[in-house]
Amino acid sequence: MGRRHQSKLPKLNRDSNSRKSLFRVQLKSLIEYGKLTTTVTKAKIIKRLFDKLAAKATEGTLASRRNVSATLGSPKTANRLIDAIIPVMGERKSGFTTIQKVSVQRGDATSIATLSLVAMPPVVEKKVEVKEKKAPVKEVKKETKKVVKKEAK
Repeated sequence: MGRRHQSKLPKLNRDSNSRKSLFRVQLKSLIEYGKLTTTVTKAKIIKRLFDKLAAKATEGTLASRRNVSATLGSPKTANRLIDAIIPVMGERKSGFTTIQKVSVQRGDATSIATLSLVAMPPVVEKKVEVKEKKAPVKEVKKETKKVVKKEAK
């Protein structure tokens, strides 16, 4: 695979905008679900990007929160990373994720890997309130008054 000298990321047969979009979407899903199944090459790239992002998020300042939010494109995901995931990681400087090879893709024999967080944040379950069903209300017909208009002469 021929590459330019000193290129930092593989091109993955995409232009720069779709590559950035791919990385952003995969980072969001890694933060949201805690694990991600993708090709080994993409997993290695996402691991590097997530480590840099997590290092920014450990500062906890407003500027770092805004920077992470701008990188991910979603303040909700950035808040989840900073408020839920980073405190669980403890005093780690790097190594926030692990890559495990899972299988081989059937169509083109590409290696598939699972990228997962080292320490999973606690899952917060949403409380669902069940409303009691009320007895159906009988409709009462109201008498309508007929208004007769008097014609002016």
